[in-house]
Amino acid sequence: MTTLTETNSSDLGQEFYDSLPTLAESMVKTLSFFSIERMYGIGGDFAVNLIKAFEADFQLLPSSNEMHAAFSACGQAEIEGIGCCIMTYTVGSLPCASAIALAKSENLPVIFISGAPGESEIGRTAIHHTVTSFSSWNVEYDACLNSFKELGIRSERLQGERTKGQPDLAGEHFFKLVSHAFTHNEPVFIEIPRDIVFKKTQAIVLPIDKNQLNTDLTSFASGDFIVKNILAKLKVSKKPLIYFGAALKLNKKLIDLILQFCEKNNIPFVSSWFAKGILDDYHPLSLGAYNGVFSDLHHRKYIDKEADYVIEVATSIFQMDANMAFDTGTHKLSTFPTKTLLKGTSKLQKDLLEIFEKLLKSEIQPFEFEFNTQESPQLLAHDKVDFHNLTNVLNSIQDKTDQPCIYLPEVGNSYFASYSLKIKKSEIGRGWICNAWYGAMGTSLPYARALCEVLKVKKSNDAAVVITGDGGFHFQLNELIHFMKDELNITIIYMRNNIFHLGKNSDAEIYNCSSKDFDVQKLISCYGGEAKICSTVQDFTTYFSFCMKENKGIKLIEVPVLPEPQYQCNEIKLLNTYISSKNGVAAAERAWKEIIESN
Repeated sequence: MTTLTETNSSDLGQEFYDSLPTLAESMVKTLSFFSIERMYGIGGDFAVNLIKAFEADFQLLPSSNEMHAAFSACGQAEIEGIGCCIMTYTVGSLPCASAIALAKSENLPVIFISGAPGESEIGRTAIHHTVTSFSSWNVEYDACLNSFKELGIRSERLQGERTKGQPDLAGEHFFKLVSHAFTHNEPVFIEIPRDIVFKKTQAIVLPIDKNQLNTDLTSFASGDFIVKNILAKLKVSKKPLIYFGAALKLNKKLIDLILQFCEKNNIPFVSSWFAKGILDDYHPLSLGAYNGVFSDLHHRKYIDKEADYVIEVATSIFQMDANMAFDTGTHKLSTFPTKTLLKGTSKLQKDLLEIFEKLLKSEIQPFEFEFNTQESPQLLAHDKVDFHNLTNVLNSIQDKTDQPCIYLPEVGNSYFASYSLKIKKSEIGRGWICNAWYGAMGTSLPYARALCEVLKVKKSNDAAVVITGDGGFHFQLNELIHFMKDELNITIIYMRNNIFHLGKNSDAEIYNCSSKDFDVQKLISCYGGEAKICSTVQDFTTYFSFCMKENKGIKLIEVPVLPEPQYQCNEIKLLNTYISSKNGVAAAERAWKEIIESN
């Protein structure tokens, strides 16, 4: 049999063959170009060659399971602009489905890399890890590719050489897939046959920098007309407002540019619910996060009643009910009569960058904006701490320190209650990190891990704070072993009622997610951390302030929670009413109708 070396040597020359990189070398070159420094994952037989290819150049961080590894990669993308996860074939990649769907819904550029059977192994015999039953008449090798394609994900398997003497283009194709994820802010899934990892591939020449990837066929020559239109509307406006959408969250350059425009012209700004955390709520021009009837009433009055012109930037193309006050009709910005919509359709939002660069250079008479800060609600030391006042307590603590908290709420009551948190600008530029489309439960600790790894590298004293119910906590607590192993600093607020409460509408056993006999303090001590029960405002304030100041190791604050309505915050009350009404509960239907009509 003629070997590839012999064929290349005779057909194209030994010097040409010697100059070619292996696919492994080409992939390392590509991932480094996109500033990837670490990967999350789980080892496995089909991933062995990938691990060997990457271990010298990247930090390969193990997780407790593939799903958590994938969630950490999503968190990495939120924080660093791109994430990467590595796993084995099928048995490793299928458990990542929730995270892949999450990355799709949150527009996160995450590179999911899976080992796969070698091309020489493919035949009529079912290989272990394939999704093939005893009664199948054929072997299914593409289960993961097909599954993820159904989620709308670009999913492909790299291919080795097809003609002897002509090295494959796998390295180039790998670059194109990663580039697609980066420029379109969406995940890609790549399967790599294990027998081509160390084979030769055609050499590629990378661009000078990532900006060269930003080429678009769409003409934006008419951008000057848009700027002219905005300036004309600003000229007759007295109280304009900038509305930040979630599609901005990975574009720090554009965020900074818009903020400069606001500051230069004294224009207030507000974010959508899904964009919460990208702005500093302590900025004098900030009106927080807006979502109709779910919003802070003090800020909402200005937005609904006083603003006369809105520039809406990078909101979703297709409206989503959660981000539009669950179709209550109270989200005034969605139907604002005098508004300019700047969705951003170019790669990396080049069109929006050009618009705000021109607006920033334009001469505009600064606006008069005065907004009386609302007095903080009075907190009594011996009051019970629960969801109804948790954010007020945390905001009171945050008001008194220059040390920012970076909040990571878990899906459920903790997530919805967290919308009332005041976010202070952090060193990483984000103060609230969550899968806002709440596409998957059990993400807060994997997200926190990705965050804490970055804070550790930066030697930052910003405080990472997870807020979780006991249902969400049990879903992911095995990830704490990596906080212990990597000496990461985290404070966990554990809101304990032993049930899945959000949307609960019966006493079925399925809602019981914990036991009253579970001792979370002993568990945390096993991970080298410490925990304390805090039932009152005073106890919580004292211990949380200590956790922030020390900011070392794993700390957990256990807060006993009661499901009674008086201990629910406004967002939770509204959402529970909404869920019950949509499930046909007559009393809830009447209550929800009254909410809509009264607003």
